[in-house]
Formats: sequence, structure tokens, C-alpha cells
Amino acid sequence: MTHARVLARDQRHGVVDTGHLLVGILRTEGSIGWRVLHELEMDRAAAERRLLDLHPRVDPLPTLIPMSVPLRMALVLAVEESTLLGHHYIGTEHLLLALARGGEGSAPQLLYSAEITLDQLRRQMRRVLQAGPTEISLEAARRLARLSELSRRVLNRATQIADDLEHAQADLAHLLLALSQEQRSPAGGVLRECGLEMEHLAADMARRPLNTSGALDAVLDDAVRRAEGLGSHYTGTDHLLIALARDRRGARLLRRYGVDPKLLIARLEQRK
Repeated sequence: MTHARVLARDQRHGVVDTGHLLVGILRTEGSIGWRVLHELEMDRAAAERRLLDLHPRVDPLPTLIPMSVPLRMALVLAVEESTLLGHHYIGTEHLLLALARGGEGSAPQLLYSAEITLDQLRRQMRRVLQAGPTEISLEAARRLARLSELSRRVLNRATQIADDLEHAQADLAHLLLALSQEQRSPAGGVLRECGLEMEHLAADMARRPLNTSGALDAVLDDAVRRAEGLGSHYTGTDHLLIALARDRRGARLLRRYGVDPKLLIARLEQRK
């Protein structure tokens, strides 16, 4: 959904529609939905060019671009698809099944342009689901459910940063930048107090991905465990930042951009 919203904004469309969601799935490399579309040989660049002409451009854009009625219906159908499959989460596979089942909005036109029928999409998705694992584990679903609203906002922002920079996926560098940019987060304030060189970090990320891939899941798990150990009912941005600072790669990243990890942890713990 973050990819879909960013795409609608970048293309200056007045609504987020099913076509934006479809291309958003194409942008989510490694997901089950992406795998299905990749196997059906749907080209992301061609889909984005086609989508550009399927909705009128709006100027000025509203601050919050609304979802279209077909997209809202698709999200409802995705919940039903997940329930029917006995899953405990909503993944790209359920979203793709919902788009195939709903058949409304701009998604069918994109599929038609790629010479993919809705029946082909449904068959391929069912085949992949029967042959392989689901997209997210129950442990990962539990972890995400424990995040506070602000932590979810920060993670969505990290994903958006990665997408804007055309990086394969969000990692610790994207999370650190997202935390530092969040004005409502106490973690962001502490980062700024500790001297994080935000402009230096952003400039380096714009030039090349930083080598912190593969660590984000471990940091999220550690943050959830730390919050639970403290008796908290949610995982806040302070828990995320402490877990990042305790991670070997995260600590190295902080030092590289002017922050002492031990001082950062001490400052965060003083605020409790």
C-alpha cells in the first residue's frame, strides 16, 4: 500500500486505485505477489508507463490522496481471501487474489496490456500457494501487531525512502533516517541531540545502498522482546532505536554518522 500511495503521488493522480496497488506489488520484490507477476512476465516499467495514462493528472494534489471505491473493495476481498486460506495476516498474495476476484478499477487494464487474463492470474497464484511457503510467518505477524502506530509510521517511511532511492528493500540505514525525520518521536529528538549527521547519511544513501541489509528483521525482533521484557503493551520508536544501537551493524552505522551508541542508549533510557 505504501508503494501504491507513493506511485499515485509521483504520477499526480487524484486517487489511489487498483492499478497502483498492482504496480505496488510489482515493486515489492521477493514477495509472493511479485513472484506470481514475474512468472507471468509482467514488466514493471511498462506497467508504470501504462498506468500513467489511466487516471487524470491532478494539480494541486490533495494532502491525502483518497482510495478509490474499487480499491477499498479489493482490500475487503483481500481479508476474505486470507480468511478462506486460513491465514493470520494480509499479504501480497491475498491482495493479488482480491484484484483478480474484484476485476474493477485500472488493474484489469494493466493486466490486459500485459496479455494476462484474470483467470491466468488466479491459476498462477493458486499454483504458487500450493507449492510454496506463505509470505510471512506467524512470528512475524505477531511482531508487527506489537508495533505502536508511530513505529508503524516510521517503518512505512523507511520503506518509502528505500523505494524512492530504488533500493531493493528497507534496511537499518533507511530505518535510522526515518527515525531521525519523525518529529513526533522521542527517538528522533534524541538522535538529533546526539549529533546524528542526517544530511551526510541521506547523501550517502542517495549515492549507494549502505551495507546493513539483512539486519532489520533481527532489530525488529529485539525491539519487540525488549518492549515485552519491560512490560510494555507496544513496541515504540525508542525500543526500535535502542535495538538498532545494540545491533553490531546498527552501532557501526551510528558511529559512522557521529553518534556514540552507548551515549544514545543512555539518553533514551533516562527518558523512561
